[in-house]
Amino acid sequence: MGLVTVETVNVCPFCGGVLELVEDESSVWFGCRRCMRYVKRDKREVVKRHVDYREKRFNWSGMMAELYQLYVKT
Repeated sequence: MGLVTVETVNVCPFCGGVLELVEDESSVWFGCRRCMRYVKRDKREVVKRHVDYREKRFNWSGMMAELYQLYVKT
């Protein structure tokens, strides 16, 4: 599997560039192509935190908020 890249509506607080979500086989990356700053999360961690199998829901907004907060803190 190759990389899957999605541009988000979030803007980099450091340079004003568009933030992107990048997925590879084992990780999710969130960051700015212009700054070349990214945070990385293992997919297993993301699933544990944001997938509710009983409700059959994926908490997309929760994941994006968490990744953005990690990005801003780095």
